[in-house]
Amino acid sequence: MHPKNESQGWLTFAQNSETTNYVNMAYLLALSVKATCKINSFAVAVDQDSEATLTENQRKVFDHVIVVPKGEPFENESLAWEITPYKETFKLEADVIIPRNIDHWWDGCRVQDVVYTTSIRNYKGQISNDRTYRKFFDANNLVNSYNGFTYFRHSRTSAEFFSTVEKTRREFHTLRDRVLKHSIYDKPDTDVLWALASLLTNNVHHSPLSYPTFTHMKGAINGFPKDWDWRNAVAWTMTDDLDLIVGGYAQNYPFHYFQKDFCTKELIERYERSIF
Repeated sequence: MHPKNESQGWLTFAQNSETTNYVNMAYLLALSVKATCKINSFAVAVDQDSEATLTENQRKVFDHVIVVPKGEPFENESLAWEITPYKETFKLEADVIIPRNIDHWWDGCRVQDVVYTTSIRNYKGQISNDRTYRKFFDANNLVNSYNGFTYFRHSRTSAEFFSTVEKTRREFHTLRDRVLKHSIYDKPDTDVLWALASLLTNNVHHSPLSYPTFTHMKGAINGFPKDWDWRNAVAWTMTDDLDLIVGGYAQNYPFHYFQKDFCTKELIERYERSIF
């Protein structure tokens, strides 16, 4: 286990694939955290090959670079509790940017050991109740968990939760074939693992507050056809002050852009100019 020498900070996993540069997305996320939040220490977990691609600027912005084993998608997410250098951690998916200061979320989240998102928002800032992508969750009466934004602190409960995530991942085929209904997964994503682990871990709850939450840009969540790229439906821009405007709405919540090529060199450079 890595020592927890710092009080608070952010963590994401960024393991590049043949088609997707997750390190660049993690870098954009870190830049947005540095640009908006005062509590902004940032750790990235990478495999050895991804670590070798880090640029000088990326190494400056990442406060901690943690090398984890190379694995398939979602395979290393259960390591979060073990590898984080923080006593309290905001763990996010890499394809997110933070458009506003959310330092106050730490105070609300820390009333529980593990808190994850259970309600998401559309680009208008409204809570989305669309169930297009949640048939499996509904069929199995699972909590509406989203790994996209998770808070955990260093405790026995969070250790148990992440240990259960790993056990559930390893035993998923048995659960899928013998217990679960409407299984559309050959391999589970982290949202599914979070939900299943919650059933087996005491004292893991969703927050009674309106956060953590995030804007999710999958098509149906925003009223578009489910497989649409949202950029084909609404225009977006970013102001000189790094205000993200989508479809005429200023984005006030963590923004899960989902379409990986949203992370462009131009967008990264705009954030770099505010940091360096």
